[in-house]
Amino acid sequence: MKQFGDWLTEKYGTLDKAFAGWEDKEAVKGDDRAAGRVGFTALWKLFSDRRLRSQDTATFLATNMKTFYDGTYKFLKEDLGVKSAVYGSNWITASPQYLAPLDKWSNVGADFMDRHGYFGAPHTGPTSGYAISPGDQYDDRSALLFSPDKPGDPENYSLPLFDILYNNKPSTITEINHTPPNRFRADQPLANAAYGLLQGTDAFFFFASGTPGWEGTLGKFGVRTPVTAGQFPGAALLYRQGLVKPGPTVAEANLSVGDLTTLKGAPVTAPQNLDELRLKDVPGGRIAEPERLSSIDPLAFLTGKVRMNLGVEGAGKVMDLSKLIDRNAKVAKSATGELTWDWGKGRILVNAPQAQGATGFLKGWTAATVDATFTLPLEYGAVLLVSLDGKPIATSTRMLLQVMSEDQPSGWKTSAASGMRTIESVGHGPFVVKNLEGTIALKRPDAAKLRVTALDFNGYPKGKPTLGAPIKLQADTLYYLLEK
Repeated sequence: MKQFGDWLTEKYGTLDKAFAGWEDKEAVKGDDRAAGRVGFTALWKLFSDRRLRSQDTATFLATNMKTFYDGTYKFLKEDLGVKSAVYGSNWITASPQYLAPLDKWSNVGADFMDRHGYFGAPHTGPTSGYAISPGDQYDDRSALLFSPDKPGDPENYSLPLFDILYNNKPSTITEINHTPPNRFRADQPLANAAYGLLQGTDAFFFFASGTPGWEGTLGKFGVRTPVTAGQFPGAALLYRQGLVKPGPTVAEANLSVGDLTTLKGAPVTAPQNLDELRLKDVPGGRIAEPERLSSIDPLAFLTGKVRMNLGVEGAGKVMDLSKLIDRNAKVAKSATGELTWDWGKGRILVNAPQAQGATGFLKGWTAATVDATFTLPLEYGAVLLVSLDGKPIATSTRMLLQVMSEDQPSGWKTSAASGMRTIESVGHGPFVVKNLEGTIALKRPDAAKLRVTALDFNGYPKGKPTLGAPIKLQADTLYYLLEK
């Protein structure tokens, strides 16, 4: 309180002048001008009121936080000689539009930016925030459909994957997960890998790996299950070797210190639903200044990189995305031409020279890429073909084929097969995977001569290689090695 009073005195000359200039005359607990002390207005007013007292309060708090982060960073790097990369904070504010820019501004003095993000299905129960227990109720929900948080709500475009790049700093997501219980989780590894590369995310940390082996049962945050960690071989290869092109910058906004401290808000946040997106403000021309926008299109993350520069003067720019985002068809294509997200049908198609595949609701769809067709009559799943020798799939002599459906612990039991249902038993290890089926046909002339070796869950051959095309998937095989 005294620090705030001193800060206001330095800004205005006296506390009386500060109070005289504030439109909000309501007394606040802690105000004591004679003692040089000033209380904080109700913090919800910082983003709902946003008048001068709110602006001063938010600016004082953010400046204090930035001073702490910058000072601690300097102490770690210069005084202690810490050589590792350091970031400020990974948490969130109460207002993504008005307070988050100030929060991120306080972080930009460190080496990189970080945050956490989760996607989950409806799940209720006494301990549902951190555990899965008998008696809990839940339903399934697909991130690829932009399913609403509750039935009847608008589509929710806010996914943990969507990543804003701040001030040209590296960006990481040190906690990310599609939390169970939820049948529709097979999309996460491939979607994160492919779109993480597109939008420029530098690292993902799937949360959490709490055991050295596979999960014994379905934990609220467990990732050591077939549907998640079981897809890491192909997804990690795609991501770490950059087998999907990074996208161009499709939106870039600059917010000056004045914009930040007057709580003008960020035009480049990802709204929670379409009601928060004013479509009339999405530019129809090739480039527009974001200062004219209340929000850019949240689906811009599906097309390329989205940037925000904090404490920077000057106009930003937003590309015309009308040729990439078709809201009537509910399809968004990346500016690189390698990725397609069909949120109407809940599908992603990856079509890059060295990585091709699909994920989501696969039944009744033949996913066609430039070098292959993938036909999997699975309600929900993922399939990925990646080159292992650095060559395009069209000419590669060594490839990994990876497939996934759904998983659950042995003995898992619910009151119904779908809909909001009650967990009767959480089961036990080992996990079981829903039987796989389908065919993969490569289009290259020598496809029938490729040797196909089915691999076990540890990546070892299950038998002798076979020849022929198309490749018919085995019910119990997740990985195949293709060689010439």
